[in-house]
Amino acid sequence: MTKAKNEVKARKTQGERHDVTAKDPMKPTQPTTTNPPRRTDAALKPKAPLEILVSRALDQELEWYFAYGEAALLRGEVTILPSYAAVRILATEPDSAVQRQAVNLAITVRMCLFSLRGSDASVLRTAYTPRRLPEPVERAFQSVAPIAVRLALAGDPWPPRRSRSGLEEAAASRLSAAIVAKSPTVRVDRLRARAERLLGHAVVAYMNARALEGGALAGA
Repeated sequence: MTKAKNEVKARKTQGERHDVTAKDPMKPTQPTTTNPPRRTDAALKPKAPLEILVSRALDQELEWYFAYGEAALLRGEVTILPSYAAVRILATEPDSAVQRQAVNLAITVRMCLFSLRGSDASVLRTAYTPRRLPEPVERAFQSVAPIAVRLALAGDPWPPRRSRSGLEEAAASRLSAAIVAKSPTVRVDRLRARAERLLGHAVVAYMNARALEGGALAGA
């Protein structure tokens, strides 16, 4: 009788331990999400902690300028800073200093972009200006998708801003259709590599110009 009770107890204990550690097949698996790589990381390939901070600050700064700062500066309404700058300034200065620093930063970025040679400024504007592209294009080219669309334009891939209305949309549609159809006329790997080289050159050029203008980025 004692032996039977011990066997039941052992089986019960093992079952309880199994229930605790086993995965519930009915429980939905939580999807794993990863942040997309920063555009500046592909160009700068940061490794040291300081290099990573600088790359992150540059990425935030360019995204802030093209998505908000440039237009806000023209309206005289620059009141928001990119995250890296806001954290540093709010930690050392009163809230009233934010708008002044935001205006100064927008002017600094604009001057740096004006100083760039060749197509570097246009490449950065293309990479960082918010836009919606067909999913096949986004999937194939990821962070350099807007630049790949520009390279797919016939003739000049960097036309004046006022003359490119509708050109990007048409080029993106053609590129998307070619990707879906697996057309041999579109070499995705070559186009992506070319776009990455252009972005890398532009990011490095901007970083150098930004260093000359001052304003520490390492406080990100």
